[in-house]
Amino acid sequence: MTQGASQLPIVQFLNRLMGGLGLTPAQLSQAVGYRNGKNAEKGLRRLTLWLETGEGHGRILEQIAAVFPAYADGLREALAATRAIRAAEAEAAFLERCKAEASTFVPFLYADGEKTVPEGICLFGVSGGHERWTMIRIPQRILNLPLDDQLVALPKLMLRYKRRNHSEVPFFGRLTGFKFARLLDYFQFNQDGNIIEHVERPFRLGGCWVDLR
Repeated sequence: MTQGASQLPIVQFLNRLMGGLGLTPAQLSQAVGYRNGKNAEKGLRRLTLWLETGEGHGRILEQIAAVFPAYADGLREALAATRAIRAAEAEAAFLERCKAEASTFVPFLYADGEKTVPEGICLFGVSGGHERWTMIRIPQRILNLPLDDQLVALPKLMLRYKRRNHSEVPFFGRLTGFKFARLLDYFQFNQDGNIIEHVERPFRLGGCWVDLR
C-alpha cells in the first residue's frame, strides 16, 4: 500500500471497519457474498484494490453497506471525501501541466455546442477535429491588445463563426456559447458574444485522433 493511498478516508475507513469486526480482507469479502472459488478470488481482488489504491469497483462497497448497515453512512462519507481529494489532486495536476505550457500556449476561442461528444467521432477526427470545427484562431493583432480591448474585439470573431455555421457547431449541435481560453483562466460568452463570466481555471480542448492501420 502506498503512503498516499493509506491516508485516503476510504482506505482508513475500511481498515477501521475490519479492525472493529475482527475480520481480514478475505473474511470481509466472504461476509458480503464472495465465498467460493473464483468468486472468492474476485471479491478479495476487488477489496484489495480499494485498500491499496483508494479506488476500485463500486459494487463491493455497496455490498459492504448492505451487509453492515450500521457502517453504511460512514462508508459513503469516506467515499465522498476520497473522491473530493482525488478531484482536488487531479485539478492541481492539470493546473501544473497548464503552467508548463507558458512558453508555447496561444490563447484561442472555442465554440460550445449543446453536445459534449461529437456525433460521428471518426469523421470528426479525420476531417480536422477541434482545430477545424470548434477552435477559432485569434489574430496576433488582437492578442497584442490589452485584455479589455481584446474582450471588445473578440465578439466579432464569434459572430462571424455563428453566421458561417448557421448557429450550429459542426458535430456538436446547436451553438450555446464561446470560451476565450487563456493560459490559466477563461472567459465565457453566450452565443451572441456577450460576456457571461470569468472562470479562474484553465480550459483545454479534449483530444481526438484517428489511427489508420
